Amino acid sequence: MRPDWPAPTTQADLPGKPRRRALWRWLTVGVGSALAVFVLLAALLPGLVLGSDAARALVVDRLEALTGQHVSIDGRIDFAVLPRARLSLDHVRFGDGEFTIDTLVANFSLLDVFSGDGDISRLVLVRPEWRVSEAEPQSESVLPGTGGSLLAGLHSLLSRMQGIHDVEIRDGLFRPTGQRFAQRRGVSNANVKIAQSGSADRLSVSGSFVWNGQPTTVDLDVEADRPLRQGGQSNVDFSLDSPALAAKFSGVVQLQNFRQAQGRLSLVTQSFSRGIEWLFAPETQIPELGAVDLAGDLFLEGGNAELRQADLRIGGSEGRGAMEARFEGDTPVIGGTLAFNDLNLTPIARSIAPYPRNALDFERPLGVDFATAIQMEIRLSASELTLGTVPFQDVAAVISAANGVAKLDVGDATLFGGRAQAAITVDGRASEPRVEGWVNASGIDAAPLMSVLSIRSIALTGTSTIRAKLEAPAENWHAILSGLDVTAHLEANNGAISGFDPSVFAEPGARPLRAGTQDGSIPFSALDAEITLNGTTIDFDRMTLANDGGKLSASGRYFAQTNDIDVAGNFEALTAALASTAPSPAAAPKRIEFTMRGEWPDPAVTTAPSAVE
Repeated sequence: MRPDWPAPTTQADLPGKPRRRALWRWLTVGVGSALAVFVLLAALLPGLVLGSDAARALVVDRLEALTGQHVSIDGRIDFAVLPRARLSLDHVRFGDGEFTIDTLVANFSLLDVFSGDGDISRLVLVRPEWRVSEAEPQSESVLPGTGGSLLAGLHSLLSRMQGIHDVEIRDGLFRPTGQRFAQRRGVSNANVKIAQSGSADRLSVSGSFVWNGQPTTVDLDVEADRPLRQGGQSNVDFSLDSPALAAKFSGVVQLQNFRQAQGRLSLVTQSFSRGIEWLFAPETQIPELGAVDLAGDLFLEGGNAELRQADLRIGGSEGRGAMEARFEGDTPVIGGTLAFNDLNLTPIARSIAPYPRNALDFERPLGVDFATAIQMEIRLSASELTLGTVPFQDVAAVISAANGVAKLDVGDATLFGGRAQAAITVDGRASEPRVEGWVNASGIDAAPLMSVLSIRSIALTGTSTIRAKLEAPAENWHAILSGLDVTAHLEANNGAISGFDPSVFAEPGARPLRAGTQDGSIPFSALDAEITLNGTTIDFDRMTLANDGGKLSASGRYFAQTNDIDVAGNFEALTAALASTAPSPAAAPKRIEFTMRGEWPDPAVTTAPSAVE
């Protein structure tokens, strides 16, 4: 049987009643929640206002404890609760205003702020600017001073960072003031993050900045078995990279005063002078040594540092040994012993006295004032050493610099088959610097010596001995060339001379010197010459050349500016030679006087029998 359709509707089945009940239920909950929020806000609003004041006081107290400076806030203060409690301060000044921050943001626990005992978990410093006076006195605080006080400041910072886990610096600026820090010196565009572990036993610093005009990145990791603020030894990994210099260190450091360290250190620069200038900004001119790569085991104790098992690459030369340094006074003291297979000193010499390329270069001051910046004594040994075009072997030398005086002292060396000693000293203490030097060499093969000296018009062979001294002003190349004073003594035995025939002086008459030029060589038993150079003038104080045909003696002067020569002398033939070249001994004079005047290499030679036999 089919049910009736539609079924009858009852009062309970009316569709509007459940909706009204649900609406009233949600309305009741909403009103209750609004009342609860209103009550909560009414209860917390005074606390938030008080909390902002407490947060401000907390931040100021921690900043003053962190820096050791009075903190002033000259700008706006913003306090926020969500998403986390943070306080933003504008135009913050420390001390007398030498350290300022455009905006400082601090994060912390809101409940701790209400309780009056809170820690800052994170600091963000936007555009901090630190200006330090050059003549500022030393202080215990982090801010004052530069150089050595920064290390003390870093330790002070570690001891005061308790509770602060992260510090971020954005677009920071550090600009020392004073004459030595003009133009671009200092740090700019610093974007650095400092993170400390919750147990305060680990610290990391990473970021980038511009130091003295060069973009630089830095990474530092410090790890210890106890909180860093307690000092003690910590494992340190440090790296710094810039176009001017790259440095790495990995080892153990005493954090209490940073005066003890052991570890592996490496320094690399493509230009020694630019690297030193970038790092230290010295007032003196630093010689350019080219690319330098130094690595070794560092041992630091107080103001004394040793670099053991040191590997040094300077230019194209590689050496090994040990180096040491002392930093107790104002001037660093550097020493060491280095051994090279092949050492080229030419770039160093040319960096001190670069060859003039134009007329202006003759007046350019030489870089001799570096000896005032450091005290140095480096002992060198080299299997092969090159200075200019002169090659040395088995060299033992000392390079020193102190109190404005630099010196290269070659104690022993092999030179063209003989032995040689030499020294050259640059004294920059006076208003006009001077250079002095000497060389003693014996058993030297004269042929390669003449070749490296680029003397081609006359060839000389034999075993020779050379003694020479030089002195000159060292202000510039013009002063050197015009004031150079050299005395030299040359002796040669059992050799030969080629380029001209001494017999051109043996016959009376006038003729050009080329008349005695020949392709062959004339042997000699002894050659003795004393020469003095004054500026561009060479004085032949005494010259003698003896062989089986006779003895040639001469003295005179050569003018380099005009290429003129003026020499007078005599040729005394031996009796045996006369007998072989003349019909009878009486037919040829035994002694011939001559003069040689004119432009070298073909002056006019005039000879006549001597009035004194």
